[in-house]
Amino acid sequence: MMAHQPPLKAAILIVSTTAAQDPTQTDDGLEEKEVEILAQGVKEGENIREVGSDISKGTVILAAGEQISAVGGELGSLAAVGVGEVKVYRRPTVALLSTGDEVVEHDRPGDLRLGEVRDTNRLTLISAARQHGYEVVDLGIASDKQGALEEKLRLALSRADVVITTGGVSMGELDLLKPTIERSLGGTIHFGRVAMKPGKPTTFATVPVKDESLGVRTPRVVFSLPGNPASALVTFHLFVLPSLHRLSGVQPAGLPKVTVTLSHEFPLDKARPEYHRAIVTVDRDGCLVASSTGGQRSSKVGSLRGANGLVCLPKGSESLQKGAKAEALLMGPVRPEL
Repeated sequence: MMAHQPPLKAAILIVSTTAAQDPTQTDDGLEEKEVEILAQGVKEGENIREVGSDISKGTVILAAGEQISAVGGELGSLAAVGVGEVKVYRRPTVALLSTGDEVVEHDRPGDLRLGEVRDTNRLTLISAARQHGYEVVDLGIASDKQGALEEKLRLALSRADVVITTGGVSMGELDLLKPTIERSLGGTIHFGRVAMKPGKPTTFATVPVKDESLGVRTPRVVFSLPGNPASALVTFHLFVLPSLHRLSGVQPAGLPKVTVTLSHEFPLDKARPEYHRAIVTVDRDGCLVASSTGGQRSSKVGSLRGANGLVCLPKGSESLQKGAKAEALLMGPVRPEL
């Protein structure tokens, strides 16, 4: 830093480096490339950055709920005012569990036996949770035996803040998840059906777990998602992700909503509103356009390939026509025009 200098007199020049404090308290200056040029009509304050012009005293640098992003502007602002530490929310840990005797590891060698299905849900949900920055505890597959399911759930509740299960929530005889949560674990089922497509059997529960450090029982969150692959991933984005955001202090919580133009006809379901898997692109005019990924059966994992959006369709007996406007939730970055 320069030593203190007395005020400058007329026709006297002093050199100052970029971002250095002005030791003479002058009210104007010239860039070094201009010193050989006869500068006329220099305006007051030209090339001078007043103290506090970037961040003035009393300014809120970051408000609660703002994210410290990878862009770096938030860290730069904190560093500029000498703040080295700030309090942040701890990201919740997620435990993930698939259920069902019919479910086998996705990478098991050999062909499937009659009635078996590969576990795609665990792989895709772990990837989705990690992509959003959450630590995941992989607890594998639990069989359709109440004791085995209870053991896995107790382990999950002891190791994570939020538990996600897939399968075992429909009306089948071997769907033991709800009774295990209520009777064996003392939990509360807050809802066990949702009026939407896909994802009707989605279940939300809380289970009291003793906090050894505090000596009290605190609730843990359990999301039991449907076993069908498309249903599981859609309900993760609609129910689980907003909950994780709130626990993390992220604002606003959930997927961003945008208005899109439909590139073709979208049929409506008569009974339920639908979240239609789609590819959202931006056209040459800067407008967002949504195209279906194809067949929308909840068992069709391929309907999620390339999908970056969910078009929000109301229930109805007709269709939304090509060119119609609709709302869509963005699961990923908007793509350039196909």
